[in-house]
Amino acid sequence: MRILTWNCNRGPAAKKIQLIAPLKPTISILQECPRPKEDDPSTLWFGDNPRQGVAVLASSGYSISPVLAREVPRYCIPIQVAGPTSFLLLAAWAKKDLHYRYVKGIIRAVECYADLIAAQPTVIAGDFNSNKIWDYKRPSHLNHSGLVQSLAALGLVSAYHQFHGEDQGSESRPTLYMLKKQDRPYHVDYCFVPQSWTAHIKSVDVGTYEAWVNYSDHCPLVVDTALPGAV
Repeated sequence: MRILTWNCNRGPAAKKIQLIAPLKPTISILQECPRPKEDDPSTLWFGDNPRQGVAVLASSGYSISPVLAREVPRYCIPIQVAGPTSFLLLAAWAKKDLHYRYVKGIIRAVECYADLIAAQPTVIAGDFNSNKIWDYKRPSHLNHSGLVQSLAALGLVSAYHQFHGEDQGSESRPTLYMLKKQDRPYHVDYCFVPQSWTAHIKSVDVGTYEAWVNYSDHCPLVVDTALPGAV
């Protein structure tokens, strides 16, 4: 099973979806994605601006359906993934919010959905717009490290950090180049998976600046797993 998350930086939805097709993702989470023009049961879209929202796509053999959403900051969207490996997906795109700015919004969503997360295997993936390097800007329970600790308490870990053995805040592979400038790299996109999945992670890759800068200021984060029975 391959999970891909990418902030595609707007542009025609069909073109952006076509760009990730060669990577053959099983489940894709695209932030800043316009609403697709055609309805497709394998694609869900969420947002209040038709030019940029969150799209979730499933490949053959998997189905996705929205879970009744609760009142949480934009966007952390619960989706049921059904297939050879079934799980709850929280598709994330942390945005500015009057009360829950960026990482605070995801922390609040995790609090609101804690019971659902505890009830079945859960993946939280997307553009978190956060990193440990900015911890000093917020209280310890409302910063990136606080979120990582909260997820760890729920049995979730970052696939990237587990696979590459890197510490939070010391990532060697950026997922964002601010304003598309190569000298402004940051790691702000994540895929948190159940701790029990980590032994089955085959690879965690981040697209390169050269390959993706013409399409977005972000690069895709791709997590490959070989879970028993999954495809």
